Parts: sequence; C-alpha cells; structure tokens
Amino acid sequence: MFDVLIVGAGMVGASLACALGDKNCAANHSLKVGIIEANDNFGLGEFTSDGRASAIAYGSTQIWENIGVWRGMQRRGVTPMHIIQVSEGDLPYPVQLRREDMGQEALGYIVENAVTLAALWEFARECQNLELICPAKILEIAYVSDRDVMRVKVSSDIGDQYLETKLLVGADGGRSQVRAMAKMEISERHYEQTCIVTTIQSEKSHQNFAYERFQSSGPFAILPLGSDRACVVWTATKEETPTLLALDEVAFLQELTQRFGAPLMAKLGKIKVISSDRANYVPRWMHSQTYIQPRLALIGDAAHTTHPIAGQGMNLGIRDVNALAKVLKAAHQNHEDLGAIAVLKRYESKRKWDNLGVILLTDISNRLFSNHNWFFKILRRFGLLILQIAPFKRILMYFMMGLHQI
Repeated sequence: MFDVLIVGAGMVGASLACALGDKNCAANHSLKVGIIEANDNFGLGEFTSDGRASAIAYGSTQIWENIGVWRGMQRRGVTPMHIIQVSEGDLPYPVQLRREDMGQEALGYIVENAVTLAALWEFARECQNLELICPAKILEIAYVSDRDVMRVKVSSDIGDQYLETKLLVGADGGRSQVRAMAKMEISERHYEQTCIVTTIQSEKSHQNFAYERFQSSGPFAILPLGSDRACVVWTATKEETPTLLALDEVAFLQELTQRFGAPLMAKLGKIKVISSDRANYVPRWMHSQTYIQPRLALIGDAAHTTHPIAGQGMNLGIRDVNALAKVLKAAHQNHEDLGAIAVLKRYESKRKWDNLGVILLTDISNRLFSNHNWFFKILRRFGLLILQIAPFKRILMYFMMGLHQI
C-alpha cells in the first residue's frame, strides 16, 4: 500500500517525488511513495540531450532549492538570464527587463530538460522512501469504495500487477491517461500555430541575454544556453509551417537569420544550427475543470497547458508541486488521510486560480501580438511603452519571476 503513487516521472512528476522524499527531510521517511514511468531510458539513467530546454523562473529555482535538487542541476550546467529583451517586430523601442531591477542574481535560468531530469532522478534514487517503477504503464484505475483506496493496474516486465494507494497523482502530461481514465472534463483550444524548436551556436557570446520578439506569426524566443549556444522557439503559422520544416539546412539558416534581425546578428556574429532535427509541436490551451477527485489529484500539464509565450508552462507545474507537497506533508504530520477530498481541496484552492489566470493572460497576449490588425498594433505598442515605466515593469517582473508563489 502506497501513501502516494505518482504516474509520470518527467520533470513535474519527479519533482513531486523528490519533494516527498526523505533525503533532506526525515519527517517524510514514513511516507511510502511510488512513481510509475513508461520510458525505460529513464530507468537506465539515459536522458536524451536533444537541446530542448525550459525557461525556469527565479521563484521556481527557489522551490527546487528548498527540495534539494537545484544544486544538482547547477552542477550539470544551467544558464542564468541577466536581461530579457521584449520587442515587437523591428520596433526600435524594446523593453529590457534586468536582474538589477529586482536585486536578484538572475531573472531566471534556461535549463536543458536532460539536465533537469538527470538531477531529479539522481536525487530520487537517494531517497529511501521512494520506489521507482520503471518501465511500467498503467492499464486502468479504479476507486475501491469498500476499502477506500485507489487501485491501479500496471503492466511491467514482470507482468500485470495491481497496486493500491491512498492518493494517486496524475503527472503524465497534456494527454494524461489518468485524467482520461478518471473521466475528468477539460476546456481546450488548439492554436493555428506550430512551435519549431532548434538549437544554434553563435560566433560571439550571448552574454546571458534572452529575447522575446513578437511577430505577426507569433512569438519568437531566443533562450541562452552555455556561453555561445541558444535554444530558439519559433512560432509559425499553420500555413508557413510545412515550408519551414521542409527547407534544407542552408535555406532554413537564411530564414532564421532574417528573423534574428540585423542588430542581433551584429551582436552574435555568425550562427549555425547544431540541432540534429527541428522539433515541433502545436501549442494548446487546456484546463481541467477539476484537479481533484477522492483519492486522485492532477498536477502540471495533466491539469493545464498554456501557450509557450513568456515560458510559463513548466513554472506552473513546479508551483503545483510546491503547493501539493506542502499540503500532503502537513496532512501527514497531522495524521490526516492524504487522499481525503478535504485535504485535496486545499491544494486545488491554492493552484486553480493562479493557473487559470496565467493561461488566460498568455492566451490574450498571443492573440494581441499575433495579428496584423491596426487597432491591436497600436494597443500593443502602447503597452510596450507603458512597460518602460519602472513601477509597471517591476510588477510584471515580480509575477514573471514567480516571486508571488515562493
């Protein structure tokens, strides 16, 4: 019998497992936690270094610091963002968000997903109260009313087996099987856009600059990696995506150079694409109408997804982890039933409105900036001018850095 059984050992699910682990918290030693992951590479300690990276807000790094996993990521290599420049097209009045404005060592960090996963799994293996069940996948879930537990049928190398838990946590991504099996309704909207992700290397150092340039097709982000690499997230329209993906390396680099613009190219010098492929995905707005049921909770992309504009998706998931872990640890210390709806409502009330607010704000921002309408063009340029005023800029930075949720 598990106290908590987590489905999905990606960055969010593994973060929750580590938060409930006993390596740095002796009070967690009596918590029996299991984590189910289908990807057998994770179990072998192999995390594909495909260049994909996440923008991690400063507040999220503090959550990881409190868990005890952040130093493992720093040891493997993270890149601080000292300045984030926000602009619209070639408008010559960009907004610069600087670390000095908030008195912090960084606005946030760009962390390659492979680095995050390696550090989390290393920490998880050192927790005595965690059981890693990998490779394995869930086949069905069922609430057993007479025993008041959640029963999970799992398929693994040793065959099918049934596991029981006081609380089942779905951390299995936007296409969550847990959410589907629990028949939890969602609201969703697909964007007529595709995000193309690639990694480039520049002749000159990026000097820890990050760029978010709004274009008619959608946001174009350049996120610093190491000293001379950057992860590029290029939002293209549905119509132009097939052409961009079909370009040969030379033609694609030419298009990319044009999107960077002359001023940025002068700073970076020559660039080259070093990704082995052009990863791409269709962004989706999704929000589960409820995050909880008796004996069940959703976190991260299983509960909500958002447009990648401003890079808030992973940070919402980390804040979910922080909230749920605090609720569960407090309930455990008070000898409460971890899967009771009264306990889980504390988690949902902490996270639902923050998540929904960010999802709606990113949706509005994407619609505002991703069009040719003259009225919206005037409105967004006025908005960027407003952000030149220090108090408004600090308010934006406070929320973007996740300082309100530490």
